[in-house]
Formats: sequence, C-alpha cells, structure tokens
Amino acid sequence: MSTSKTTFDAVVVGSGACGGWAAKQLTEAGLNVLVLEAGRSNTADRLLWTWHRVKQKLLGYRAETDEKRKQRQSVQSSTFAWPFHPHAFVDDVDNPYTTPADAPFSWIRARQVGGRTSVKAHGRQFYRLSDFNFKAGSQDGHGPDWPLTLADLAPHYETVERWMGIHGNRDGLDTLPDSVFTAPITMTPAEQWLKEHVERRWPDRRVIVRRTASAPVTLPAALKTGRLTLRTHAVVNQVQYDDKQGRVTGVTYVDTETGKVHEARGRVVVLAAGTIETTRLLLHSRSAAFPDGLANSSGQLGRNLMDHTYLLGIEAKMNLSADRQRMEQSWAYIPQFRNVTTREDGFARGYGVQVFTFGDSCHFVPFGEMVPRAENRVTLDPKVKDRWGIPAAHIECRHSDNERKMNADAVASCQEMMREAGFTVEKVNDAMATPGMAIHEVGTARMGSDPKTSVLNPNNRAWDVANLYVMDGASFPSQGAQNPTLTMMALAVRACDHLVGEFKAGAH
Repeated sequence: MSTSKTTFDAVVVGSGACGGWAAKQLTEAGLNVLVLEAGRSNTADRLLWTWHRVKQKLLGYRAETDEKRKQRQSVQSSTFAWPFHPHAFVDDVDNPYTTPADAPFSWIRARQVGGRTSVKAHGRQFYRLSDFNFKAGSQDGHGPDWPLTLADLAPHYETVERWMGIHGNRDGLDTLPDSVFTAPITMTPAEQWLKEHVERRWPDRRVIVRRTASAPVTLPAALKTGRLTLRTHAVVNQVQYDDKQGRVTGVTYVDTETGKVHEARGRVVVLAAGTIETTRLLLHSRSAAFPDGLANSSGQLGRNLMDHTYLLGIEAKMNLSADRQRMEQSWAYIPQFRNVTTREDGFARGYGVQVFTFGDSCHFVPFGEMVPRAENRVTLDPKVKDRWGIPAAHIECRHSDNERKMNADAVASCQEMMREAGFTVEKVNDAMATPGMAIHEVGTARMGSDPKTSVLNPNNRAWDVANLYVMDGASFPSQGAQNPTLTMMALAVRACDHLVGEFKAGAH
C-alpha cells in the first residue's frame, strides 16, 4: 500500500452535491482538500455521453433493449433516468448489495464526478424543510426532533440557493418556506386551471409552481482556488482510526484502474458518499475502540433508513381547450396538506404531489414521508463482497402500516383533485414502488442532541470522533415530504462553517 506524503487539511469522500459543496467551502476558506470520487471524471462522462447520443441517432441504439447492459445493471436499469444516461450508473455485478428475500430495496447509484445530480434526467426540484418538519417528532411521537431549527439553517439555504440560481415564486407557506429565488416561474394555463379548482374546493391545499435550478456544479469553483486535489476511480474502503489518539488519520482507497491500494492522510475526514455508501464505509471501519463500526457507540449507525414512498401511474386527460394546452412538459407541486392543521386517523406525517402536464395529459406523482424506524437498517453482508473486496451492504427496509395507509390516502386524494378540475382519470396504480425507487434515501447516521441516541452532533460531526464529519443524507433524523437534496447541501455548508471555525481555533 502506498501512502501519500501530503497530509491534507481535509479528505472528502464523494464528489456529489454535498461533497462538491464541502470542497468549495473548505478550499475557499483556505484549506487544502483532497476529494476522492469512486467514478469517472467529467471529461470521461462527456465522451461516453457523446458516443451514447451518436449511437442513438445514427444506429437506433436503445439501452432498454440492450440485454447485456441490463444484466450488468439489473437494479440501475429500473429507474426512469437510466435510459437517458446509462453509463452514469454503477455496474450492479461489480457493486452488489443484498436484501432479505421478502424485502427488496432498489439502491440507485451514480458513480461519477457530480454524483446523482449530474445524471441527465435528474428531477432538479429543490425545496426547504421547515420547523414543521424539524419538530415533527415532538408533535406526533414518531422519532426524534432535529437538533436545529429553520433559523439555524436558513443562512446556509440562502448560500446554496443564490449560487444555484433557483427559479420559483414566493408562496408564503409556513410548512414550505420560500427560497431566495433568482427568477419567477409563470404557471401554464393547465396548472392555473388546476390551482383554481383545487384551492377553491380545498382551501388547505395549494398548487404552486416548481422550485428548480440546474444541477449544482461546485467543483470548478473549488479547483480555481488551487487548493483542491481531485482523484477519480478511487473507491474508499476504510476510514483509518488511531485508537491511541482517538482521531481519524485519513482513508485507504483502491485505484480501480490499477487495483492498487493507497492511503490518503487528512487532519479531518468528511464523508459525503451518499447515505448508504457512507454508512457502509463507517461500518467497515472497525477498530478496538469501535468493534461495531466507527463512531457507533450509540448503536444507531445503520438504523432508521428512510426513503420516500413513491407512486407512479395516476394519470388523467385534462379535457382542456386547445388554447390551454402546451406541448412541452411542465411541472408543479402540491405541498403536504395531511397532518398539517388537523391530525389524520390512521397515519402520521404526509405527502407532497408532483404534477406533470404535457398537451392534454396530466400525471400526479405523490412522494410520502417514511417515519424513522430502527428496524429499517443497513448492515454488512458477512459473505458478499464487491469487486474490490469490500463487504457489501445488506439493506433491510420495509414499508409499515403508516406508509400503506398514507399511500391509500394519496391515491384517493389525487383522483379527487383531478376530478374536481374536470379531468378524466384514465390510469390508477395504487402499488407503492419498492423502497429506494424514490432515490431519496436518508437516515442511518442521524444527528441529534444526545450522543446516546445519535451518531452526529448538530454540526454533522461524529460525537465519538472529533475530526470526522458526515455531510450527506445519512445525517437526517427524519425526512419530510420534500425532495431532500437542498437540505443536504445546506447542512454541508453549515457543517463546513463549523469546521473552518475549528481550524481557525486550532482544533485540528
């Protein structure tokens, strides 16, 4: 194993939305940072993307009919985005994971610079959480509250939003706080029609425009500082922990192009590899002090895995006049309205509905909140390893009666809103997708105010290890109904502010 002679101020594992923000914030603050990315570079992706498009246009290639590719990507090919950008996703044969026979989970993974947000068909919807979400546990007893408030996170939301240039409108909703918007979005006539009918019939329901932006691309800004080193094809297999010092010293990683193992040293290690991958890495990084996984004195590491319930297939003909139809796809959003002002019988939390329109067609897609439960968890498979000899994740995640009852309510409410607008419901699929298919997995290394019941403190730092941070969705104590990426990025920015302060104080 070769060891780098350089000790970086920070080693960041993962170059996705959160790892990219960590690199940007830390390098701009004067730190020397190493980012390790398991996948390929942007240049390599662009070449593969160009070749993919050439094959499509000139040779009629369709990934959906490429049986060899589908065999290698049996899980990845199940997501809607895969046909658009198949090479962005992992090879499931080289990167296996396991589940119980009766509890499948679809772990969708993109390994390339930029992570899943760089996938061509990424949804790119960005919503803040609110104190309604942060304090949900104390309201209904399902899990803990977050150890922070909207006021704590708002300045960091704003940092991300201004950089990305989010488009949207000010809606004045306490449960879905407004972002800082660069430009407004005008509703299509179809969306306006739906809004008028739904809000007139149900004053507690709102139909709003989407809140969207291009993919967050922050690594170029970090590279401009001259203080970022980016290494691709680097699969991290362990975080190195010194039992005597009580601190991490860096990570070891496999160069997938040569097969050689290297050690990268850092004064601080930041994990931003994605919820399940980060947890797998921590579980594999065992020592005498942490026989059950690094920073796991609480026993909470790997537990409380959550992914939004996801439902496809509620479709309708809108019956709109030709002047109200638009032949380009648009989308709007109906924020959570269940368990907001009143408490529902049978289930806690709620769901938001993404509304897609095209021509005279309308498609409702509800995403519901999964409540945290300790039995939904990630462990290591004792027998299965990936191509590089790293134990595979074993994922056990089941929907509960709470999610099933919420889903039934979503199916009914979507149809009633469609019909209230005069739409003709043409297709109803009431079966929830396999957990993981929403691609919004969070939890498993949650933050909290008590080290006995959480893995991370309110600044995303491990309670047990003073120079170890987790800056991705693993830190979420609960989920909310909103898309989680904006909150992940804001948490990363906030954690970096804290980390920079520690460096200035001489803590590292």
